[in-house]
Amino acid sequence: MTAPATISTSSTPSTPGTPRRSRELIAALMVVLVGAPLTFVFARAMVDSEVRRREGPLRAMLGDPAFDAQSRGEKTELNYLGDGLTAPDFTLTDQDGKPWRLQDHRGKMVVMNFWTITCQPCVEEMPSLVALADIASRRTDIEVVAVSTDKDWKAVAPIFPPHSRLRVLFDPERKIVNGTYGTRLFPETWIIDPGGVIRMRVDGGRDWASALSIEAIDHFL
Repeated sequence: MTAPATISTSSTPSTPGTPRRSRELIAALMVVLVGAPLTFVFARAMVDSEVRRREGPLRAMLGDPAFDAQSRGEKTELNYLGDGLTAPDFTLTDQDGKPWRLQDHRGKMVVMNFWTITCQPCVEEMPSLVALADIASRRTDIEVVAVSTDKDWKAVAPIFPPHSRLRVLFDPERKIVNGTYGTRLFPETWIIDPGGVIRMRVDGGRDWASALSIEAIDHFL
């Protein structure tokens, strides 16, 4: 008897793991597609937050409108922010009769305040400059000077505490304050960086011994 013919059938082997791997790949792709924009948004937010943190002290000193305008390179009536002007050199005599020259203080941040005893906002601001000078005396990178348009130390001494560390210079003819720097209203404070470049001018009184003010000064170091 003839043996029955064997019927051979061919089929593709079953791969039950394939759908699962496909789902995993799709899920991973979705994570990338959704996560990448979120990561970008998060990173951008972190960068913006850091920028705002660094800008904060300067915005507080100058005000948002002036800061934004000057950051765009525009001039404003009050205050100044920039890095394109070198501070004119000068020499004046201090309260001890000693000469003080701006050029000699390159390498330090110079906080230079223009004032007069007849300016009430100047007098109100002065204790904070005295306190800032005391802070600066414990550092090697900041010099604080107050340039008065009054006649001499005798005319202004009553408003200063004993043993004040603030260097007071005198320009009674206003050759430097008005002639060289063009100041018309007091008080006015200039921040000059270690390279001798004017980085900021602040019009009006401030609390110069506050943490915010010191951070603003340190911003340019």
